[in-house]
Amino acid sequence: MKDFLLVLIQHYGYAAVLLSTALGIIGLPIPIEFLLLFAGSITAQTHLPVQGIIAFAWMGTVLGMITNYALGRYIGFQRMSRVTRWIHLTEDKMNRWSIRFQKFGPLFIVTGFFVAGLRHIAPFIAGASRMRFAPFIGATMLGSLGWVGIFAFLGQRLGHYGYTLLKLAHHPLPIALLLLLIGAVVLYLRTSGFKMKPVGHKRAYNK
Repeated sequence: MKDFLLVLIQHYGYAAVLLSTALGIIGLPIPIEFLLLFAGSITAQTHLPVQGIIAFAWMGTVLGMITNYALGRYIGFQRMSRVTRWIHLTEDKMNRWSIRFQKFGPLFIVTGFFVAGLRHIAPFIAGASRMRFAPFIGATMLGSLGWVGIFAFLGQRLGHYGYTLLKLAHHPLPIALLLLLIGAVVLYLRTSGFKMKPVGHKRAYNK
């Protein structure tokens, strides 16, 4: 897929960058991280300035987020519940989630860019929960700019090591090992009777 993406950018330039990032956010299996990590090397092969690649990748990301927001607003929780009710996810539960999303939605959107899968569903939930567009687009523009900028910066600093790290991050084995480690720590703390002392706790001394 990355080779096909590179060919598209070579032929269609910034339009391919914008469209590929937008479709990648909407949900198609397009390696956006590859495009960002190797923006420098893509520049050498396509003769496109790296600043332009980053700018159009940012615009494409924002466009994809707005599209998912519009889809979520159009479909809504009521229509979603016709399918999700079979897994005991009712409209009432989703409406309760939307109340929390209204409060913490911008933070959820910004941090969601750095979690694969979450950045795809976050704008959909924002639209379905009727989150106001102004805070949504503000969080989207800020979060996407940070996400695009950080990945492009790491790509320039790490070079070809970035692709190895990217494959490692998406490999199920490291993720499974991390989950096992977290589970082992939690299990150990529970079985050892470890308890957190409340802040401000004072010992009682006998006079």
